[in-house]
Amino acid sequence: MLSLLYLATTVICLSLGLASDALGQTQVARGAALYAETCSTCHGADGKRGEGYQTPIWGPGTQIGKFSTAQGLFEYIQILMPFDNPARITDAQKIDVIAYMLNQHGGFASDQTVDAASLSALPIK
Repeated sequence: MLSLLYLATTVICLSLGLASDALGQTQVARGAALYAETCSTCHGADGKRGEGYQTPIWGPGTQIGKFSTAQGLFEYIQILMPFDNPARITDAQKIDVIAYMLNQHGGFASDQTVDAASLSALPIK
């Protein structure tokens, strides 16, 4: 299933003219594919409401800002997400998901990248 998501997000990125890395995807696109596979059941495809979590997770009026920086969000996700097994995806994959979430929240451009060393320097408003 992940390979189908990879293909779909690659096609979307190319059609939108988004920059890509050596794997053919931006970090945000990789995060979108991982979000669809590991997060959307509980949080909804659009982050607005899913089966398990009824509060939007990004956008105006949400609680994403309580984390202050991407590092705070990463620490939360590292311990608790995916809820069924936080070890199911790697820390690098979790950072890709954070890039996607911040892009959806409006604080991160599609062609930007973030890594473990720069998480604390990336504010969430």
